[in-house]
Amino acid sequence: MSGQIQITYELNIIPGKAAELREIAKEMVAFNDEGEPGTLRYNVYMNEGETLFTFLEIFGDSEKCSFHGERFAGGQFVGQVLERTDGGRLCVFGSASEDFKNWATEAGFEIEYFDFIDGFVR
Repeated sequence: MSGQIQITYELNIIPGKAAELREIAKEMVAFNDEGEPGTLRYNVYMNEGETLFTFLEIFGDSEKCSFHGERFAGGQFVGQVLERTDGGRLCVFGSASEDFKNWATEAGFEIEYFDFIDGFVR
């Protein structure tokens, strides 16, 4: 578990764009399920008030997380999502490698990093 990278990406939805984001999310999930065997969890959520669009992702390690990040940043979905959202919060939990951190900075992501202390999964 200590090598895994977990991400939460919470985006503010532009009013009137929730339905479009729901459809985009379904396409993104299918795309990532098909092309990213190193992605262990990729869930997309929307709060009841349709103001927050949230991703919960888990990757086997930093390399697999970088692979996903590069596909997202260079793919068809990033523009579709960012056109329908207005800012948010991106958090990375776990031992992100320096290579990943450098890539994320160069790609323009503003990330809050959290180091793993202790825990378990049942």
